[in-house]
Parts: sequence; C-alpha cells; structure tokens
Amino acid sequence: MDLSAFSKDDFDPKEWINKTFQCPEAKENKEEFATTIVVKLQSFIQEVNISLEKTAEQVNQNIPRIAREIEVMQNEARLLQQQMSNVKGDVMKVEYDSSQSMQVLLQIDHVKSCMQEASKALREADNWTTLSADVEEVFESGDINTIATKLVGMQNSLEILADVPDYHERCMRLESLKDRLEVMISPQLIAAFNTQSIVSDVGLMYMKIFKDIKRLNTLQKHYHTFQKEQLLKQWKQIVETDPDETVMDWLNNFNDLLLSTWHSQMTCCQQLLPDIPAVQVLSELFVDVLTNLDPSLTFCIDAGMKLHSNQLHCLIELKQITDRLAKSLEISVHAIEPKFFNDPHLILLVKTIYAPYRPHIEKYDYLEEQQLLSSLKTLALSEDLEDSVRILGDSLSKIFCLIQEAESRCHQLTQGCGYVSFLRALEGFMSEYAGHFRCLLRLFRNNMLPDKNSTDNWAVFQRSLHATQVIGEALMQLEGLQVLYIGNVREIGRKLGYYSPTEENSVNPFHAYDDILLSTSAKRELQQMINMLQEEKNASPLKRSLQTFKKLCTDAGSLISDLVLKQAQVHLQKVPYLKVWSEDTGSAVVADLPEFSLTPQEYITEVGQYLMTIPQHIEPFILRDNPGLHAALKNCNMPHGSEQDSSSNVADYLLECLARRIADCYCENILKISHLKSNACSQLVTDISYFCDVLDDLGLIPSTDLQTLLALLKAKPDKFESEARNKPPLIVRKVSAMRKLRVQ
Repeated sequence: MDLSAFSKDDFDPKEWINKTFQCPEAKENKEEFATTIVVKLQSFIQEVNISLEKTAEQVNQNIPRIAREIEVMQNEARLLQQQMSNVKGDVMKVEYDSSQSMQVLLQIDHVKSCMQEASKALREADNWTTLSADVEEVFESGDINTIATKLVGMQNSLEILADVPDYHERCMRLESLKDRLEVMISPQLIAAFNTQSIVSDVGLMYMKIFKDIKRLNTLQKHYHTFQKEQLLKQWKQIVETDPDETVMDWLNNFNDLLLSTWHSQMTCCQQLLPDIPAVQVLSELFVDVLTNLDPSLTFCIDAGMKLHSNQLHCLIELKQITDRLAKSLEISVHAIEPKFFNDPHLILLVKTIYAPYRPHIEKYDYLEEQQLLSSLKTLALSEDLEDSVRILGDSLSKIFCLIQEAESRCHQLTQGCGYVSFLRALEGFMSEYAGHFRCLLRLFRNNMLPDKNSTDNWAVFQRSLHATQVIGEALMQLEGLQVLYIGNVREIGRKLGYYSPTEENSVNPFHAYDDILLSTSAKRELQQMINMLQEEKNASPLKRSLQTFKKLCTDAGSLISDLVLKQAQVHLQKVPYLKVWSEDTGSAVVADLPEFSLTPQEYITEVGQYLMTIPQHIEPFILRDNPGLHAALKNCNMPHGSEQDSSSNVADYLLECLARRIADCYCENILKISHLKSNACSQLVTDISYFCDVLDDLGLIPSTDLQTLLALLKAKPDKFESEARNKPPLIVRKVSAMRKLRVQ
C-alpha cells in the first residue's frame, strides 16, 4: 500500500478512500476489501507508534548532552565578543595615532607627482627641440614613414607643452610640416587609388600615417575628390560616347556604374577609413556627384521628355530605372546594418536621387489630365441620336479602363503619394467626358424643336432612356471608384505613418515617399486629404465629378419628362379652345342628361391611349435588372416625382412621374377655359373621369389638383360653396369664374 499521500499537507481522507476503492479488487467485494484495508492501516498505525516511542527515548537520552554543548557555545560567544571589543579599541587608537602621518605621506606623494610631470615636460621640451632640429634632414630623406614618426613625436611633445608661451607658433609649425608631408604623399596616394592598391598593405600604411598625425578627415577628402572626379568623368563619357543612345540608356549605364562603385568601394572605405561608417562616406560622395553632373540629370530628363511623344510614359520609365537603383542601395544598407537607415547622410542621398523628378511630379496632375484627355479626341458624336447613344454607351468600359491605367501610373510614379494630383486630373477628365453627355442631351433637345418633327417619337423616348441608363452606369462606376480611392488613400496614410507611426516608416528613408517625391505644399495637401478621409465619414474626394453626373441625371430625367409631355401637349393644348365649352347644343345635350350617357372627347381618349402605351416602351429596360437606370432615376430629381425610392420599381416610378406631369399639364389647360356652360361642365367631368380611370388602370392615383377640379366641377351650384371650402383658393376662383358662380 502507498502511504505517501498521508504525509501531504492537503491530505483529504475522502479523496484517498475514493481513489483506493477504484481498483478491481474493491469492485469485486467492497466489504472484504474494506476489512483488509482497515487491518493494514491498523498494522501501519502500530508500526508508527513503535517508531515514535523509540524516537522519543533517543531524544530523552540526548537532551542532557545537547544542553551541555549549548552552554559551552554561549561561553565561547561571550569570550569572542570581549575580544572583538578589545580589537575595535586598538584599531581606533591606531587610526588616531597614524592620521597625522598619513596626511604627511599624501603631501609627499603629491610633490612626487608634480616633480614627475615637470620632469616629463622637460624631457618633451628637450624632445621637441631635438625633433625640430633634425626634421629638415628627415624630410630631405624622403622616407614618409620616418617623417610621419618624427611628426607624431613632435605632436606628442606639443600636447605636453600646451602652456608654453610660444605654443601657437609651435602648432602652426607642426601643421605646416604636416601639410608638407601631405604634399609628398599625394602623388603616391593618387597612384594607389588608380591601381586599386589602396585596399592592400599600402592602403593600411597610408591610413595609419594619416590617423597618427590626426589628419584622417584629410584622407577622406582625398578619397572623396578622387572618386568624384572619376565618376563625373565616366558620366561625361556615357553621355558623349554614343549620341544615338537615349537618356534612358544613359541613366541605366550610370546607375550600373554607381552600384558597382558602391559595392566595390564599401570594403575600401571600411579599411581606409575605419573610424567613419562606409555608408556615410559613400552617401556623401554620391550626393556630391549627383548634384554636380554635367550635363545635370534634370536637364537630361527634361530633354528626354521633350523628345518623347508620351511625356508621362517617358517620366515613369525613367523613374522606374531610378527605383531599381534605390532598391539595390536599400538592400545593401539593410545587409550592412539597418540602423544606418536613420543616418542623415543616407536620407540626403535618397532625396538627392529623386530630386530631378520632383519638379515633374509637381506637374503630374497636368501631365495625367493631358494623357487622359488625349483619349477623348477619338470620341466624336454624330448627328444621329441612335449612333451617339451607342458611341457613349460603348465608351464607358474604355473610359474607366483608362482611369484604372491612370491610377496605376500614379502608383508607378509616386507610390500613391500623388493621389491628390491624380484625383485633380481625374476630376478635369470627367468634366470633359461629361461634356459629351451634355452634347447628347442637346441633340435630344434639338430633336424636340418644332421644325424637327421626329417620325418616331417612341424611338426617341427609348433612346433617351438608354442615354439615361448610360449616365447612371457612369455615375455608379464613379461611386465605386470613390469607395476604392478612399480605401487606397487611407492605406497610403497608414504606410506613411500618418495614423500610427511605425518604426519602419520613421527610419527608412527609401519608404518615406512623401518626403522624397513631394514638395512641401504637395505633402501638406496629401496630409490634409488623409486627415479629411479619416475624420469625415461622408468625405467625397470625387465630389465635383459626382455632382456633375448627378446633374446630368437630373437633366436626363427632365428630358424624358419633356419628351413625353410634348406628345401629350399636342392634344392638351386644345382644351381651352374647344367649342364644346361655349356652344349651345340645343336639344342634343340637355342639362339633366345622366353623366354615364356622355362619352369622353377625342382629345382625352388620345391622351389616355398615349398614357397606356408608355409602359410597353419602358418594358425593354426592365426585363432584366438595370442598375444603371435605377441609379440615374434615383439621382435625377425628376419633375413631379413622388417620395418613393426610384430604385424599388423603375417602371412604376417612371410611369408615375410622367403621368403626374401630364395630369398637371391637363389641369393647367382646364383652368385656362374662360367659360363653361352647364352641359359642357358635365362633358368636362366625363373627360376628367375618363382620365382618372386611365390612371387607375395604370395603378396610379390622380393628383390632388385633378381631384379638386373634378369635385368642384361635379358640385351643384347650390353646393359649390360648401364643396369649395378648404380647397386651394386659386383653383376655386378659376372654376367659379368658369362656371359663373359666386363664392362668398
């Protein structure tokens, strides 16, 4: 039996019993198993008791001995305490007695140090005199190592003699000697640079000499000047060797030269100038070279763009060549030590690399807009409405494909930082594109002129619906682009660290595109746009274009309404001048004739048939889902439109708008009737009732004005005043005058 559980502090009898009774023996016969367990536990308890008794006896036997040992230890502790007290007193006495002696010893040591310094100064003064005396002989020998050793000795001596009266004269003499040494070394140094032996033992020798005489910065200047002259000379050769090569060829070759120089000189700099980071040395060199090229890169890029038929395409290709150079440098710096990304010399180099492109990026909106507008030159409308609608419908996919390509160019040229300029160019382009739709709507208007009677008015109506659909599709695609661009600009802001600065964006100059590509004003505009899109939920970067196409939707809706009304007006304009209202019909029509015996006149039946025909001409546009027409009607603010959402049912909405326009026109013409006899009033009621029945058949409700007119015309003369109560005063006045009734 395992008794280890009994020794634990958190022993739980219930848990132990339950666990013990899980074994197979307990499951077979729990009572017998329990009896066995009890017997075993009693046996163990007896053994423990015996063990406790033996231990207790041993403890009782050992207590006297332990007590004697404790007493001995206490006596020894008291004796040690007394001895420690005596030692402390002796130490305090010695310290008091020797303090005066120690003070004297310190003074003597100070005097000794001063004497040693004075002795050293005298030796160095004597050494300066000795070195100065034979320095000319050493220079005549031409041994630069011996000369350097002499100068180092004089330099060390001069450091000791800083307080002598002629210290400055001696410094000037030493500096002039160093200058002479530099003059002697320069030809050999240039030769070493030319033969690339500067990275060998010869280079280490020169490095040691310049370092010992504290002229390492001068060695860097020599190195910088030599490499700069070589690179400038090679650039001139690249430009002048083959006149047939383009600026792209020049830039490619020169960037290859810069990269090979960067990699080959990295080791040289690390060996020749160990105290200065190689990245710093080469960054300073490349900045100096790039700003002093003859001809300059700015001039070459300008000339290359002028010779190119597509200036923006040329600019992007040139920048992509520079991007490859920057990417290679970034990889190299990262491999050396990522901390150099924060070096100001490297930051300046990146800005200098892209400096020739900044003036052109400032004009990017103009270049992009011209590129887009050039594609519209082939988009020409004809005098034929059907052809013009088809041309604009077919142009949608091409136009928005061009916009997609323009956005791609924006990323290629500015890594997205030029979004403000891109959107500005896009707004100008869409404004010009919208002009073609305005021309189309003018064609429709011209077709409605009295001297241009269309042979097929319903065909013109359907073409106007098709044109409206195309405008709606353009509006939908613009809205989709706006959502996309808002997301893109926010992502650019995140990458540039405008929302939450990241370590990468704060230290890597190769990724700080806004700093290296944009002017101060352009960067401020970008930041303002990013902040606007972050803070304003309803921000609209394409606001002007959207407003333009929404206005086109409104104009298209008005056109459709006018087209339909034009045909109805042919009949409705006759209403005020019909003879039936004023002529005496004799026995043919009597005042008390029941209304159902009257038939509607021809003018209103023509209008009714015209209204009933409208749905079948709308049907081709609703046989399938037509989101373009939905979008256009939703934004068209069509005259006499109801408050219902136009996107719910295009046919119903359009039919209601057109029917309301015709109904209002009908009301206006009825109110122009000057006199209405009683029998004619019944005829007019019959006509209006017929018109209302047509509206009902179309699932439409007559307008309030039409219902008011019908009620006032039906009213008996003696009931007219009560019927007119709470009705529009203008209609009441007109109808009462028409019927020659007096209203109090």
